[in-house]
Amino acid sequence: MKLLRVYMETGETYITSYDQKDNKDTVKMEEGELNVEFLGRGTRENEYLFKVGNEVHSITIDRGFLILDQEEEYKVDRITELPVKEGQSVEELMKGKEGEVLSPLQGRVVAIRVKEGDAVTKGQPLLSVEAMKSETMISAPIAGVIEKIAVKPGQGVKKGDLLVVLK
Repeated sequence: MKLLRVYMETGETYITSYDQKDNKDTVKMEEGELNVEFLGRGTRENEYLFKVGNEVHSITIDRGFLILDQEEEYKVDRITELPVKEGQSVEELMKGKEGEVLSPLQGRVVAIRVKEGDAVTKGQPLLSVEAMKSETMISAPIAGVIEKIAVKPGQGVKKGDLLVVLK
């Protein structure tokens, strides 16, 4: 089993897992589980056919975009593989990531307003990131306790980098 974090160009982040057996994959996301079978190349350039449940879908890759069924377009910024501990369920792994606060943009950490061990409320400012002379406040997505601060003032960050872990 592999666990992946998918960073979309829009700033959204998704965690998904997949198991592969023969030509069939089981993909699990927060929304549910899909059984996916790779059918082969399509008739268009860079087109691939997949069977999801009982429906056949095409995915075309064009200049960094994924185009689903020649209609819906998605831009994936990057994908990183997450470590998986033996015996952990996918649901546990996905749930364990909900306290992570990721950078929504590329920039430089200007100020950190909390320290490890601090209790914070949802919406409380945690730190700020500067990009192109504009400062963006990063707030707590949930109430909790600061378990880890993964950055330092002045440090450069990329979109999707881990900033803070809340428990």
